Amino acid sequence: MTSRRDQLHATNRHRIFLAARDIVASEGASAVNIRRVAAEIGYTAPIVYQHFADKSDLLDAVMVDAYDRLATTLREATTQDPTRSPRTLVDAFLGFAETHRRMFLFMHGMGGVDVPADRRLAAAHGVIAAAEEALAEWTHSRSDPPPIAVMDQAQILWAISMGLAATAFALPGGFDRVGVLADLAVEPLLAAWSGEDSRSR
Repeated sequence: MTSRRDQLHATNRHRIFLAARDIVASEGASAVNIRRVAAEIGYTAPIVYQHFADKSDLLDAVMVDAYDRLATTLREATTQDPTRSPRTLVDAFLGFAETHRRMFLFMHGMGGVDVPADRRLAAAHGVIAAAEEALAEWTHSRSDPPPIAVMDQAQILWAISMGLAATAFALPGGFDRVGVLADLAVEPLLAAWSGEDSRSR
């Protein structure tokens, strides 16, 4: 049975985490510091340090949560798509980037805070798994499976999606534009993986 003290500890930790997540979402990761987070919820800095070793530890928790939410977004999108098309992964990825811009930038090392690549990769394991699961299902459903490994498919689509998101952030109304670019980039690629482009000649 969980003691009242343990419940209070968990509640305090969660409040600290939520305060940090809200700051990242609204202002960016560079705006997070221990005193700021403590002040947001009426705590003192020593209370925050009882739950998180330092700012990096706190931001790691925010990053892991963000990648978990992105993984859920990808899984829900592919589940709702009867065709299970890999294009759905790209659209869901871009939708997340558009909705959670500052968080997305932080997750991918573009938020003004240097997070080591190995920690980002560890946090992203759920996203990678969700993409590979969707691509494996799509691959196995093809009468002529693509001659490219599922892991390679996932990394190629991730690279394309990241490039499209970065382009969208740089352009006014950028996400409308990258929707067009996604049509031009992703659809021919999937057709090539399916062998459809060669059959249509």
